[in-house]
Amino acid sequence: MSTPYIAGLTSKNIFLIDFKEPYDEKNLRDETTTNIRSIIFSPKGTYLAYRTDKKVDILRCSDWSVTATINGNIKEMFFSPLDSYFTVWEMFLMTKENPQGKPNLHVYKSADGQLVGSFTQKNQTGWEPKWTSDEKLLALHLNNRVLIYENGELDRYTQQITADKLKSFSVSPSPAPTYYFALFTLGKAGQPSFWRVYKYPDFKDESQAVVSRSSFQADKATFYWNRRGTNVFAMTQTDVDKTGGSYYGKQSLSYGDVKGNSENVTFSKEGPIHAISWNPGNSNEWVAVYGHAPAKATLFNAKCEPLFEFGTGAWNSIYFPPEGNRMLLGGFGNIASGHIEVWELRGYKKVGSCAAPDTTSLMWDPRAETFLTATTYPRLTVGNGYKIWHYTCALMHKRVCAEKENLLAISWQPGNFLKSELSRTVPKGIEDSTPKPAAAYRPPGAKNRPSTFTLHEQEKPHKPGETPSAAPSKQAIKQKEKREARKARKAEEKARGDASPPPPAAATPRAPFVSTGDPEKDKKIKNLNKKLSDIDKLKQQKAAGKQLELNQLAKIDQEAALLQELAQLKL
Repeated sequence: MSTPYIAGLTSKNIFLIDFKEPYDEKNLRDETTTNIRSIIFSPKGTYLAYRTDKKVDILRCSDWSVTATINGNIKEMFFSPLDSYFTVWEMFLMTKENPQGKPNLHVYKSADGQLVGSFTQKNQTGWEPKWTSDEKLLALHLNNRVLIYENGELDRYTQQITADKLKSFSVSPSPAPTYYFALFTLGKAGQPSFWRVYKYPDFKDESQAVVSRSSFQADKATFYWNRRGTNVFAMTQTDVDKTGGSYYGKQSLSYGDVKGNSENVTFSKEGPIHAISWNPGNSNEWVAVYGHAPAKATLFNAKCEPLFEFGTGAWNSIYFPPEGNRMLLGGFGNIASGHIEVWELRGYKKVGSCAAPDTTSLMWDPRAETFLTATTYPRLTVGNGYKIWHYTCALMHKRVCAEKENLLAISWQPGNFLKSELSRTVPKGIEDSTPKPAAAYRPPGAKNRPSTFTLHEQEKPHKPGETPSAAPSKQAIKQKEKREARKARKAEEKARGDASPPPPAAATPRAPFVSTGDPEKDKKIKNLNKKLSDIDKLKQQKAAGKQLELNQLAKIDQEAALLQELAQLKL
């Protein structure tokens, strides 16, 4: 398959878009398949699953045939990292026939729907088992234990981790045979909460933890691993911020790595942490959006040292394409503007900006050439539809749902696909007729006056340690002049059709300085020689193709007069 598909779910059908103009929608399922609730691609793009109130169908993406049907009123579902297994969760029920309830979490083989294992998982929050990236281990959280199963044999566990008040856990994406487990345990009365990292299978006691961090202000934790599974962040949060500083509770961010290093992370701007994300293409880089509005965005290395400041803006989200060569900063949800900026991370260059108000879903094309924004139901009940944007933020396609039609979900097919012309060529964008969000309130007396708002210097994009508006150094100016001269010379060669560069203009030979015995005359001669030397340099630059300023050309015109004056002084 040369290009990825886009799969979408509306209140009327499941559709596919073969990603090429005119982006026509192909009907995969229509109204005859009633009550379709959600769709999901497998991580490698091999399968697409959709669920109704009565069953789940797994389709093979190569020909969209049904490979397995799983019956039941399924509420949640996901695929394993290599697409081999499919896991579902149903509501836990106790009946007269089953007063103790029956297993409600099931693991099947994706290829044929064969049942591999069943478990009882009463709570919908945190129900998902965790796979290692090679699918060798499956870990399941039950009460105060994490049960670990090996090699797809789910009839009995081979290892377990036991901890009091175990609230959540995470498994590193590190390759075999080294795996790490991160656990968060809630503190008892008067005792701090902890998050710890263990190396599999060393779980006997807390002394074997590779990393151990405590916090007296943590009710829950979310873990963020880098792609190699060597570094992890723990975002801890309280349910209520007793200081009143935040409506959502107090946050803190701490860091650890598999070598045993750990520390708390602090930022240069006070306020909430809106988003953090590791670069999927570079395990030594991560981005954070933080601080009171307008939020600040910064690129850090694995040692939490800032590499580049993207400035401040209406942002609360970070999106990376799979290869991590670009990054998108967005402001959605409680930020009405839907402001988007796309940056090339090589060279830290902003390549585009746009606005997608009311966006509830955003996803990159797996080739990093385009991204998709959507307004979906039930998050928003009006204005449902989707847009496809080039990475430079040129709008390529737009689709608005018809009356009494809702867009429930839309997603790119994951996988490895060949690059297209969109990597090199910016398409001609179409006009976006979406109403723009209302502008900020301005008092009547200021409505017809220009805005006086300006960003502070440190709120503009810059490298740490540099002043954004600082004048370039002499060395930078010199390098720029060399680049411009080289570029002009190459353009001249191309115009002539001559591959060999023209020889540089030879400097006019100057007679060596000989004292006249008169200090005043010697001083004037030295000054004239310096001016003539500067003229020689300008003549060489002009011969190399550099465009000179008018004052520089005037200096060259003075050469004859200066030579005549020099000759008179030497008499």
